[in-house]
Amino acid sequence: MENTQYCLCCNEEVPFNTVFRNERQETTCAFCGFTLDVQKLWEARKPSGKGYTLIADDSKYTRKIIEDLLREKSFSSNLLSFENGLELISSYSRLLKEKQKIDIAIIDLNMPVMDGLTAARTMRSLESQGMAKKTPIIFFSSEKADEGLKKQMELLKPANYVNKGSDPDPDNLALRIEFLVTHLIDKYEQATG
Repeated sequence: MENTQYCLCCNEEVPFNTVFRNERQETTCAFCGFTLDVQKLWEARKPSGKGYTLIADDSKYTRKIIEDLLREKSFSSNLLSFENGLELISSYSRLLKEKQKIDIAIIDLNMPVMDGLTAARTMRSLESQGMAKKTPIIFFSSEKADEGLKKQMELLKPANYVNKGSDPDPDNLALRIEFLVTHLIDKYEQATG
């Protein structure tokens, strides 16, 4: 029977409800309310080397810097980078269908074709439809994090924002990106320590 799970209390396959609260996804029996499963949505996990990191930024230069840093730190085994959110979503959807592990998505807010917030909302919709674990998102942009963006990030959690700065000097931009990405990787790995 599709869309059912075994309930220990009812001793049979039952329809279930899914509730999201306190950064957890809880699955409960529709008949008796017994908790069938609990998943933490922002569970710190160290990449096992088998996952994917997805990078979407319309700047080829920025993507290259991030890719090089992540490879140097051995953050994920597989790095996929895209020029816009639509390309990211197409690949993300395929990876979810293949049940691949996705460590993190680093997404620029302002891109052509599909911007970062639209891509992130689409990611959450795909995850919800497929009952997949939420992928941590890092929004990476030179845009200021105003109240509107903070509200969006709250709706899209687990999500963080990093300002990459607006220095036009490519060397300074590379140093800032290196510092920020290294900081995020270290923070991520310490959380799983």
